[in-house]
Amino acid sequence: MCADKLAVEQITKHDALMSKYKAVFADDHQTISQYFLPQDSVITQDKTEGVSGWTDKIFDTTAIQAAQVLANGQFNWWTPPNQPWAEYAAPQELKTKGAEQDGDEAKNWLAEGSDRAMREIGRSNFYSAKGMSDLGVSVFGTDLMLLDESESGNELFNFTHVRIGTYSIEEDYRGVVDTVRREMKMTYRQIQQVFGKPGDSIPEKMDGQAKGPNGQAKEFKILHCIFPREDSKRMPGRKDGANKPIASVYVSVDFKECMRVSGYEESPILCRRFARWGTGTVWGYGPAYLALPDARQFNYVQQYLDALAELHAYPRVLTPGNLDGDVDLRAGGNTVVNEDDLARGARPMEWATVGDYKLGLEMQEQRRKAIRDAFFNDAFKLLNSQPLLDKEMTAYEISQRQAEQLQGITPAFARSIPEFINPLMQRVFGIMFRRGKLGNPPQSMLQAIGPNKQALVAPEIVVTSRFNDALRALKNRGTEETMKFIMPQAEQKPEVLDIFDMDKVNTEYARNAGMPPDSFRKIKGQGSVQEIRQQRAKAMQEQRGAQMAEQLGKAGKSLGGAPQFMQDAAKQQMGG
Repeated sequence: MCADKLAVEQITKHDALMSKYKAVFADDHQTISQYFLPQDSVITQDKTEGVSGWTDKIFDTTAIQAAQVLANGQFNWWTPPNQPWAEYAAPQELKTKGAEQDGDEAKNWLAEGSDRAMREIGRSNFYSAKGMSDLGVSVFGTDLMLLDESESGNELFNFTHVRIGTYSIEEDYRGVVDTVRREMKMTYRQIQQVFGKPGDSIPEKMDGQAKGPNGQAKEFKILHCIFPREDSKRMPGRKDGANKPIASVYVSVDFKECMRVSGYEESPILCRRFARWGTGTVWGYGPAYLALPDARQFNYVQQYLDALAELHAYPRVLTPGNLDGDVDLRAGGNTVVNEDDLARGARPMEWATVGDYKLGLEMQEQRRKAIRDAFFNDAFKLLNSQPLLDKEMTAYEISQRQAEQLQGITPAFARSIPEFINPLMQRVFGIMFRRGKLGNPPQSMLQAIGPNKQALVAPEIVVTSRFNDALRALKNRGTEETMKFIMPQAEQKPEVLDIFDMDKVNTEYARNAGMPPDSFRKIKGQGSVQEIRQQRAKAMQEQRGAQMAEQLGKAGKSLGGAPQFMQDAAKQQMGG
């Protein structure tokens, strides 16, 4: 059967990729999770719920807290729930058409669509899934989310966070993850609920194996495969699931049969890598790799420091045989010792309590700082607090320090744009448009793709997060410092300002300060800056003309009976 051939093909590819993952990365991810994310430390080990086995290696929570700070920073500054962090803009080809009216219609339609998209994302489970995703990419350097259309009538989107170690990934030629195969375990009852629909195919033998030896529900292994379809495998003009550009295939691994073959219009894959290895592997490199030696040593030393502190609080005691059972170790305790024994030195005494606890604390503090630095904790502390101007540091010096801290995390933020934010917003746009949530697009947003056929032009994605605002605000410090230097000169020599295009300076400053793009006037056209300035210049010219006419009238009266040639000369000089 064709379906079986497809199932075997996908299982074979997944097994090969997972074998490579387990040989190279699985043990590393298991070790990292034990120190930074213990609740996910089931990559190569099976564990049951409870404390035992999950936190056995944890003697200090610095590493866990450092990873959480980075995850919270990505959540609150890259995709904050309380403000828009991305919006749709007219594509560049539309901007160059020169049709102001069409451009305004597209701009307004996309602006309204951006607001609706943010509302729909907020109504979905995006932020709960994103919180887990931020923690995953902070610790493992790689994380995966999937965006499906919700089957619920109240929500449009359903986001799924996929746990590390349960999926394989492949990249396209651009280095973007375009293929995912993830493993799932489902009982027969759950399989019936999900795949008991027209067009689906549940293996017949599965029913007879639905229960285990003890009567408990047996779990079956399902493989969900998402990959681009080749054009040659799609029928022209067909829009059904099997002919969509992105394939979605559910395979029963136990029976090697396809259970559902469908597809997506846009890729639902949201796979982030914090950074990349130099070897070209598809898996990411994250801060936990850098901090792992410190975290491992930190927890190892901490258990001995705890023992040393306990030893200082409750020291070992050598007790003479004749005082066995009579030594009182309580605070203020009274132990009676014979005078002859005292003279001979036979008394209870501490022993083997040597250990420099203070030195151990200093060493631990150095490691604690190294772990926090690896997770860019200081950068987000700067974002979350307004730096105070002390007497020895100028505003410019503070901005330079902020820039230094933020530049460390900026590459990861830049990587998240093509790998996460752009595909997310494109997928959201497609789902909302097909569900009729964006209304009818203006004609300028449509392009011809054949005889009597038009397609919607994909909008551009503009990132507007708080992190972007923080980076742009740093640019304004340079403008402020420059103006402080220039303005005293301009009072005596105004031409020094001629080197600046003040319209651009002011516009850029306002944008960097966070003013919304729709608050700026157009450069040309009706209601534009050019029109307003022309009207102002005309009004000023008319006002000057009226003033000159008034001055001319007064001058004419004052000339009185002066000779005509003098009156004519005066009129000519006054502009009459």
